[in-house]
Amino acid sequence: MGSQLALRGVGARRQDGHVPSEPWLWLFLLADMTVFGLFFGAYLWEFGSARDAFTADANALYVPLGFVNTLVLLTSSLFVVRAVESHRLGAFARARRYLTGTILGAGSFAVIKLGEYALELAHGHGLTSSDFFMYYFVITGVHLMHVGIGTSVLVAWHRSLRSGHCAFRTRWVEGVAGYWHMVDLLWLIIFSLLYIGSPA
Repeated sequence: MGSQLALRGVGARRQDGHVPSEPWLWLFLLADMTVFGLFFGAYLWEFGSARDAFTADANALYVPLGFVNTLVLLTSSLFVVRAVESHRLGAFARARRYLTGTILGAGSFAVIKLGEYALELAHGHGLTSSDFFMYYFVITGVHLMHVGIGTSVLVAWHRSLRSGHCAFRTRWVEGVAGYWHMVDLLWLIIFSLLYIGSPA
């Protein structure tokens, strides 16, 4: 059965010239990242106009929590890479184990982020307290929404592997992985911009 699946391309290794996922998904990811790019551009414009105020507010962020979340997402991306590799080979039980790690990472990220929000709000830093915190809550909030969407499709992929086979095509799971890598990349930019670059 495994060899038949491999011959059909479900568990086959990538061929030379293979482009992961579907072309339309890359257009979607590009459009999504363009929206974030506009957020980042607007933030940098405002930062340049009120650098001292933005820097003072940025120093109130909990950098260690942001750093931990960065490590969490990087680790989850590594797991999703391994899950895709296993899926291509038809090793669905192994893919499911890696996906478990990715989903746990996504949940951990969300818990830490919500905890960080609670800390900021407890210290009087809300959406309307300053321009910096308006951008902080909007940008990280939209990103957290993307984490939730990504987690939903990861869970769907994970559930499909319970019976030892998968109804989803390889290109579909490559698309899920591509979306998760985008979530990871966006967080790296957010962490670098808000947590590291702004307080400097």
